[in-house]
Amino acid sequence: MSQLDDLKQQFPANGFWHFTEPQAGILLLHIHHDCATATVSLYGGQVLSFQPRGEDDLLWLSSEAHFQPGKAIRGGIPICWPWFGPHPSDAEAPAHGTVRKSQWQLHSLDSDQSSAQIVLSYPGDELSLQLRIVIDSQLQLSLTSDNRGSETATISSALHSYFAISDITDITITGLEDKPFRDAVNNNRACLQRGAIHFNGELDRVYQNVDRPICIHDPGLKRLIRIDNHGSSSAVVWNPWIEKSARLGDMSPEGYRQMVCVETTNADSDCISLSPGQRHSLSAVISVEDL
Repeated sequence: MSQLDDLKQQFPANGFWHFTEPQAGILLLHIHHDCATATVSLYGGQVLSFQPRGEDDLLWLSSEAHFQPGKAIRGGIPICWPWFGPHPSDAEAPAHGTVRKSQWQLHSLDSDQSSAQIVLSYPGDELSLQLRIVIDSQLQLSLTSDNRGSETATISSALHSYFAISDITDITITGLEDKPFRDAVNNNRACLQRGAIHFNGELDRVYQNVDRPICIHDPGLKRLIRIDNHGSSSAVVWNPWIEKSARLGDMSPEGYRQMVCVETTNADSDCISLSPGQRHSLSAVISVEDL
C-alpha cells in the first residue's frame, strides 16, 4: 500500500479534506471549510495556501517552486528548525535546519463546523517537533519543540511566512517602529527602525524586542494582513528584490514584486535554551481585514 493510500485509509475524506500526490514524495492535504480553504504539504510540514472565505489567498507560492524531495518549496510557510539561517558551528550544514526538506507525519486531523485542526509531527531522538494548525477565519500555527534528551539544547527557528501582496513598492509594514534590527543587507549593521517599513530595494532584517502585532498594509488589494506572534520577541522581514531573485532558481523574474516575508522567529538573541524535559511553543495567528 502506498503512503497516499495509507493516509486515505487512516483519514477518510469527509467533505472537509482530501489528499493528493502531485509528484512522488510530495503529499498534499487540501482543506475545504466554510470559513476557509487551505493546502498543507506533509513534505516540509508546510502550509502552502490559506484563503479565508471571500478573500484572495493570504500566502504566496512561487510559480517556479520545486516540488521534489531534497529541495525546499519556495512559498507558503516553511519551517526553519532547529536553527535559523546558517548553522551556528557547521558551515556544511543546510541553511535553516533540516525539517523543511523532510517528510513529516500526520498525527491527527479533525474538522467540525467551526474549524479544521491538523497536527503534524517530526520525531527526533532527543529533540522532537510538533506543528499544530487551526484553520478558520484565521490561520493559527503553533510550533512546539520538546527536549527529550539529557543535555540542554539551544534552538533557533522560524515560521518563514511568505505573504501575497499586490506590489512590493506599494505596501507598508507597521508594528516594528522604534525596534532594533540587524541589517543583513548592510554587513549585519545594528540599526533602529524609524517609522513604517517601505521597500525600494533588497531588504533582510532581523528585528528584536517585538511586542505587538505586525501589519502589512496593502492598498492595491485593499486589505491589511495582521500577524500576532507568541513565544517570540523577534521577527524577520525579507524581500530579495531584483538581483537576488535572478540568482534564485525557483522564482520568476517578477516574483519578488508579489511577495513579502514577515517571519515569526526565535532568532539571534531570541534563540531558546531548552533544559531536559522542557518544551517551547512558537506561535502565530494570521488574519485579514479590509483596508
